This record gives sequence, structure tokens and C-alpha cells, in this order.
Amino acid sequence: MTNAQVEGEEGNTKLEEKSGEPSVTSDKFNEDKDEFERITKEKIDKLDKKIDELEAEVKEAGSKAKAEAKEQLRELKKKSGALKEDMEKLKASTKKTWETAKLKVEHAMDDLEKAYKEVLDKFKSE
Repeated sequence: MTNAQVEGEEGNTKLEEKSGEPSVTSDKFNEDKDEFERITKEKIDKLDKKIDELEAEVKEAGSKAKAEAKEQLRELKKKSGALKEDMEKLKASTKKTWETAKLKVEHAMDDLEKAYKEVLDKFKSE
């Protein structure tokens, strides 16, 4: 057996005796984590672009629709900012905290998408 560095539960690196085999569980976890982060970042970027496009449309709208939509857009941007903060926490998460952080990001993403659709529908209907 050889010594290998592995990440402990609190994110600290420690030496652990291994049989020379790569840690499949750890590799799979890192792959899953990286894939989730990549996909979620793409979704956030696309939604941010849609929010920016809607904001441009709002600037050209009538005063009543414009005033209501501006406030709703501010709320969307706040939610997007909070989601990005959650993503940073997710990146720093360990195996122990991963599922909780992932669920929080998923819920925040769903909430942001729903809020965007509501603002878009309301704006388009006026």
C-alpha cells in the first residue's frame, strides 16, 4: 500500500493508506460536482441575458408598465445575485455539505426562472 493525499470531510487534505487504486467515489463526486456547476452556470448566464433583454424592452415601454417592470427586474437581479453567491458556496462545498448546497442552488434556480416567467408574462400582457 502507498500513502495518498485525500480530502477529509472538512476539506482538509490528509494522508491515507491506499491500495494504489484511484478513488472512484471521489472522482465521480468531483465529476458530478463539476458537471452540475457547469450546467447551472450556463443556465444562470442564459437567464441573465434574458433579464437584460427584457430590461431593454422595458426601457422602451409606456410609463405604467415601465414602472412596474423596473421594480420586478430589480427583484430578479437580486435573486440572480443571491443565486451566484449560492454557486460560490457550492463550489467550496465538501462531500458532506454538497447535497444541501446543491438543493439550495436548484431551488434558487427554479425560483429565479419562475419569477422571470411571471415578469415576462405580466409585461407582455400589458
